[in-house]
Amino acid sequence: MIQIKSYPAKNGDAFLVKASANPFAMLIDGGYADTFKRHIRSDLENLAASGYALDLVVATHVDADHISGLLSFFSLNGPDQAPAIIPVRQVLHNSLRGLVAPGEGQTAIRPDDLAILREIRLRGYPLPDAANNPGQEISARQGNSLAQLLRDGGYQWNTHDGAISIGGDGLVDLRLPHANIKILGPNKMRLEGLKRWWTSEIRQMGFVGALKDLDDVFEFLCAHEVVDPGEQLLAWSDADLAAAYFPDKSVTNGSSISLIVEIGSRRLLFLGDSWAEDSVIALAPNGPTIFDAVKIAHHGSLRNTSPDLLALVDSPHFFISTNGDGHDHPDFAVLKAIVDRPAAFCRTLHFNYSTPASRRLKTYQSDTGADFVVEENQTDWVAINSTNAI
Repeated sequence: MIQIKSYPAKNGDAFLVKASANPFAMLIDGGYADTFKRHIRSDLENLAASGYALDLVVATHVDADHISGLLSFFSLNGPDQAPAIIPVRQVLHNSLRGLVAPGEGQTAIRPDDLAILREIRLRGYPLPDAANNPGQEISARQGNSLAQLLRDGGYQWNTHDGAISIGGDGLVDLRLPHANIKILGPNKMRLEGLKRWWTSEIRQMGFVGALKDLDDVFEFLCAHEVVDPGEQLLAWSDADLAAAYFPDKSVTNGSSISLIVEIGSRRLLFLGDSWAEDSVIALAPNGPTIFDAVKIAHHGSLRNTSPDLLALVDSPHFFISTNGDGHDHPDFAVLKAIVDRPAAFCRTLHFNYSTPASRRLKTYQSDTGADFVVEENQTDWVAINSTNAI
């Protein structure tokens, strides 16, 4: 049996995949620190007690709503050789060390450089509801980066020590004992774009020293990227997706790891916050595909799901993760486009929260008469049956 759990991660992502026939488990993102402490930790402890390890942990990208819970996990799990919660076989995470050559920049650290680094490190990651929940995201204030925790803990990271990036010309397939992982992105252009953007940001702040060994600063700056809020204007638009869609330009979202998880005959598509155009390029060679489950990109934003992408992807199970805070995700145009397509099977859309768009979808009738079911506040295990039975 293959099961997926979508955690209540506020406006973030956290997914656990479990297979029982041949024991396999993977964690994709961790939401916020509170997500891990309240929900994920107990599940991992139960898995470990049943003889499971985490065969794979994926940090899709360094946005705080995806990575903060992983900081809590690896802080508490301790070293790879003596895990306090659960063994971890492999981690995928793109950090600065895979993007910047060791000799880039000057080698001297000026007092002014130290002051700039100190300011960035004190700021840490953005905190959710910081005013109403003081101390809630303690790990974000401690200055830990995921790269530092993986390095200090001696974890198997990007198949070795994190010195290569995942995507681009890096890893394409990762074969695990009971699963095969196909990396769709990010492509080389997105990784180069992230490097250029981050370098420009830190240089504009006046830092002139070497760019190596700044993994924490890299993660903190990326997590504070300012994103164009223009999509909010279209969140409640009745326009079709073809008219409403416009591409994402966030460099951190563009660097998101997207992947296909193959477990036996099951194929699960996890799109992270990736750009739709990149996903189309990666998926197009195989033509339209019915996956056993699809995690929709960027919380159902109309900037990350295009008509071209939906022409290539369908499934009886769609997962949308967000409580709607920040950008009013998901966008109804995306949900409408998913269910309006004709299908020989019933689609179930799994929402880990009830949002205005999910509630609106419950009263919507698809243009083609295609059957669909809306499951709100869905944070329990969902069994994924093979599409071969469709």
